[in-house]
Amino acid sequence: MQSQSALSLRALVAGNVTRLRQQAHVAVESVAQTAQLVGMPWTANWVSSMEHGTRSLSAEQLLALPVVLSMALGHRVSLADLLAGDSPVALAPDHDPLPPGYVRDIVTGTPYHRPFATVGADATTLLMAANVAAVEKMRQIRAANLGDVDVRTLGTAEAGAGQAEARLAKRLGVPEIIVIAAAASLWGRSMSDERDRLLREAESATAVNRQLSHAIAERIKQARAGSESASQPSDPLAK
Repeated sequence: MQSQSALSLRALVAGNVTRLRQQAHVAVESVAQTAQLVGMPWTANWVSSMEHGTRSLSAEQLLALPVVLSMALGHRVSLADLLAGDSPVALAPDHDPLPPGYVRDIVTGTPYHRPFATVGADATTLLMAANVAAVEKMRQIRAANLGDVDVRTLGTAEAGAGQAEARLAKRLGVPEIIVIAAAASLWGRSMSDERDRLLREAESATAVNRQLSHAIAERIKQARAGSESASQPSDPLAK
């Protein structure tokens, strides 16, 4: 029979994720936002239920966890970290548990003996650097009151952006990502891609550029106005 001190595999991973996140003083919302930046549609509720051990993880999600946590927590997290523990692990109820550390050793295999400090710009370093830039872009988008744009749509718009976005951002005095986010919310694609679509039906590139620039400027203005309105205290006497 399974000993009382044995943990399920799900509980082992959940406990380690919670421990690592709390040690880094990172909120579940930040973990969820980071996951979305790399294409994993995790929400804060999803992360919370996973940490409570009430959600089963697919193989894909388990392998993605160290990648997401490395970016969100700001230090390298491996699969071995998620399987660390001093308690026996039961793979199934009513079966004898496996010895402490056995699951970690058998899953992660023999460590590759190369000190982390000797690795230059490795994948974790690059991901962390990319994460800093991505988080700053999301902060700018939220500050412009354009945070309701879908993350994947934003990624598509950013991938399709070009000189048109850079020039308009400079003219409007806003970060380029704001122009990209406004275009994504308007058309679900970049301004450059929308321009190319319209040029197939129109003769004047100047008119198309003027039309799109005006639409984006108005979208940014409306978002800013909505943000300022929401920040004003309501008058309980106003009817």
